[in-house]
Amino acid sequence: MSKKSSLEAVTVNKKPDATETTPLVPKSELEGGEGGNKNESSGLSMKQAAFLIAGEMAGAGVLALPRALVKTGWVGVPLIILTCLMAAFSGKRLGDCWTMIEARQPDLRTVKRNPYAIIAENALGKTWSAVVSMALVVTQFGIAVVYLLLAAQIVEQLFSTLVPTFTICIWTLIVAGAMTPLLLFGTPKDFSYLGIIAFFSAVVACVMYFIEMMSEIRPFVFRWGIHGFADFFLAVGIIMFAFGGAASFPTIQNDMADRTQFTNSLQYSFLATLAMYLPIAIGGYAVYGESVGSNVALSLSATPLTLVGNIFMAAHLVAAFIITVNPVCQEVEEMYNTPRESLGHRTLVRLSIMLAILFIGESIPRFYTILSLVGGSTIALLTFVLPSYCYLSLVNSASTEGQAPIASPPGWMRMVCWEVIAVGAVGGALAAACALSAIFSTAQVLPCYLR
Repeated sequence: MSKKSSLEAVTVNKKPDATETTPLVPKSELEGGEGGNKNESSGLSMKQAAFLIAGEMAGAGVLALPRALVKTGWVGVPLIILTCLMAAFSGKRLGDCWTMIEARQPDLRTVKRNPYAIIAENALGKTWSAVVSMALVVTQFGIAVVYLLLAAQIVEQLFSTLVPTFTICIWTLIVAGAMTPLLLFGTPKDFSYLGIIAFFSAVVACVMYFIEMMSEIRPFVFRWGIHGFADFFLAVGIIMFAFGGAASFPTIQNDMADRTQFTNSLQYSFLATLAMYLPIAIGGYAVYGESVGSNVALSLSATPLTLVGNIFMAAHLVAAFIITVNPVCQEVEEMYNTPRESLGHRTLVRLSIMLAILFIGESIPRFYTILSLVGGSTIALLTFVLPSYCYLSLVNSASTEGQAPIASPPGWMRMVCWEVIAVGAVGGALAAACALSAIFSTAQVLPCYLR
């Protein structure tokens, strides 16, 4: 019996009443049996996936949120919590989408390079699959540029006394070169330890930053201002960016040994991320007020605590960069049919991607408006709009031959799905428009290679 036929037999004979929450046959059972490759049966555990998700998200967001609160005022605190809940809800719907697709098409229960595009194709058609592929590349590419610039900015501050002649342009080049060898990992399961490094280094950095903030409290020194419509939605784009990891969720879920544990990974990762975000965002805004910078680390005094925090934040940004850019690498490799086993071809593809990221970083050595633009455009689409829309489309579509119909979700869930879609679409569009306006209405920074 062929592998596909045996898979179909498992699905039809053992799981006739599959729903979007029905546990699938474990990946090890599918790939490690007769004729299967047992080496492929290993995958990410629930904890490893949670670390990867939290490690990817908690980076630029934690550094930029204090400035976002400056533009929203204290209403930004419940806005951060609401955005976190919406993003977690959307991530769960995205995981359910892949579960439903695997239940209907057992031949897809293998490692895929572009699972989000496959979800979009099954739910909305090939046109939307192409849109998702393009949006995913743009999103992860934009996040990678932001992480590169932030890492270079923090490294510049760390070594400012040792090599004061090195500019941010030079440090961007050095950091990019140092990260390039790490780019050659194949899929998330090949660098699961980077999730642990990214998460715990971010935790240590946040603790150091928060202690330093509390030591710098000066009553009645800093004031809080009132900002307008454009500033408010610039901040909305930043907050969306802070929770915009959904583009890589299907890739991480696809690499899990037991993909039904993805929901647990999401819950733990979002709780941990929110626990890091709120103290830094509230502390930075309360202590520094209007004077807090777009990168809160640069607003802190140069003390040993800040030094330690910057070292760990630099480590976090490097690890998060690798996690973030991996889906882009896999998407481009899929586009050019790059053989998985060909290290030479993979190296060429990924070097070209790093060069493109470096070029953008050296061309626009600023990150705040880029961060808001990406958050309000492609991240809003991939994290807040499409997950619920694809989920509703898959639930409403007719099941394939041999599969039981998908159980209809309760009415409240459908209502929440449409609310998340509406808030994501409207809020994202306004944030992107305000970011574009800010980019073209302010003085442009001269590219590094023209200085």
